[in-house]
Amino acid sequence: MLCESCKKRQAKLHYTSVINGIVEEYHLCEVCASGIQKGLVENFPVYKLFEGLNLDVKCPNCGLSYEKFRLTGKLGCSECYDAFGEELKSVIKGIHGHTKHVGKMPKRGITRIKKEINIQELTQQLEDAVNFEEYEKAAYLRDEIKRLKTNL
Repeated sequence: MLCESCKKRQAKLHYTSVINGIVEEYHLCEVCASGIQKGLVENFPVYKLFEGLNLDVKCPNCGLSYEKFRLTGKLGCSECYDAFGEELKSVIKGIHGHTKHVGKMPKRGITRIKKEINIQELTQQLEDAVNFEEYEKAAYLRDEIKRLKTNL
């Protein structure tokens, strides 16, 4: 099967996209697929992942607009993650199916990472406890979070 982008080489990457129940399949050669990885998305409809998102948002630190990120696929600085937070979450979820990392972790520093994940989970439980007016549980969770943060 020929690459759908260049129509010259054999397709080696077969990509299936399901958006709102509509299934689309793409077949690309290695060259065109690597171009997509570099952010060169002119001939490939990856832009559909970004449709319907707020493109007026700009990073207060580097000034990168969400529109420019959408076109290049590259963020300008570490502050962009906070500036485009919600938009990035939906894009990442569209690509990976979830926003939480579930892959391998490095052996070195794993204790710190586990503690940070535990703190995030406890913080969510704390918010839930306060919302359900479970103040004793909330106080316990608050103290546990504080203890974990001091031991980081």
